[in-house]
Amino acid sequence: MAGLLLGCQSTPPVTEGYPHQQALRGKTREQVLACAGTPLQEREEAAVLTLRYYKEAPLLEESMVGSKGSRPTVHHGCWATVILQDHRVDHVRYRFVPGSVDASNDCEEIFANCPE
Repeated sequence: MAGLLLGCQSTPPVTEGYPHQQALRGKTREQVLACAGTPLQEREEAAVLTLRYYKEAPLLEESMVGSKGSRPTVHHGCWATVILQDHRVDHVRYRFVPGSVDASNDCEEIFANCPE
């Protein structure tokens, strides 16, 4: 029975290693704001600054075209958290909403205007 349960579980999408996500490393707060815009949330604790962004998929992307019309798919988006230490981007985390859907394109779009 345990083998059957393991076989039914899906693995969560990969949330690391995307081009724009990696290209942000080492950038300053000002550089991130210039290319990604104002974050939804900005918080500073000690020497760590956190910028949080959210991007939802366009509504048209959320319906699949079939032979006789379209059918809705899962509404999804992506939270991107930019963590700066010592005034430079240390790492960027993506969290997909819902977690079972690969919404990396939504997060990557947030940083599409950031030079590599």
